Amino acid sequence: MEWADNPYLSKKEIKNLTNTMSADELESRRYGHFMQNGGLVYGEFDENENVIEPFDIPLDWQCDISIDPGLHNPLSAHFYAVDFDGNVYVVAEHYDSQKTVEYHSQKIIEIANKLNWKKDYRGFLHAIIDPAAKQRTLASEKNVAELFYENGIVVNTNVDKDLFSGISLVKSYIKNAEGRRRLFIFKNCVNMIREIKNYWWGDDDLPTKKDDHAMDELRYFLMTRPQNIKKIQKSEIQKDKEKMIRKLQFK
Repeated sequence: MEWADNPYLSKKEIKNLTNTMSADELESRRYGHFMQNGGLVYGEFDENENVIEPFDIPLDWQCDISIDPGLHNPLSAHFYAVDFDGNVYVVAEHYDSQKTVEYHSQKIIEIANKLNWKKDYRGFLHAIIDPAAKQRTLASEKNVAELFYENGIVVNTNVDKDLFSGISLVKSYIKNAEGRRRLFIFKNCVNMIREIKNYWWGDDDLPTKKDDHAMDELRYFLMTRPQNIKKIQKSEIQKDKEKMIRKLQFK
């Protein structure tokens, strides 16, 4: 039995939910087929479809910067834009290792200035970051979030890090069950493209923890996006009210 076999489920709701799922997740959730993770995590990715030539992003599309911090490991930061149809564009990147927060901040600000990226009234950039950035180690009096703030970047650590929900969401943006693609990466973001093409499932149905820094902050960004928001016209709401009034009048 699958969703369509249940006469009490709305066909419109089924379609809306299907649009948010990847083909693999749909097989599991709608049809109940057992799916074992193996091979590439993002097998839906097609460089000919999901990678595009850079173009000038309208100011209204600017959305957020997402950061996966690293000191010895690479720090990955990407600039994300969203158009009025909900398509996501990865438009620029900073990716470097064994550097200080001050260095990374300067590079991110340089990119922002070239893009004319939005800042607050103080001239600060805003970004989302791994919640681990709030943790203070014995070797430092300040945590990573505080260091970014001192260097002109306000970071939001309120990020949902659920791995499997995040992966499923990314897969649905790369290509959903109906074949629509909503994630487009500018070809100059070479490190994200490299990681997404080499992100494999490992032991215990978990992705291998190697070269996944851009993959982490891509998840962080998409998990902050509002999902499954149903736009209801006022006329539809009014119709529902009228139906309810008629039912009450006949009781």
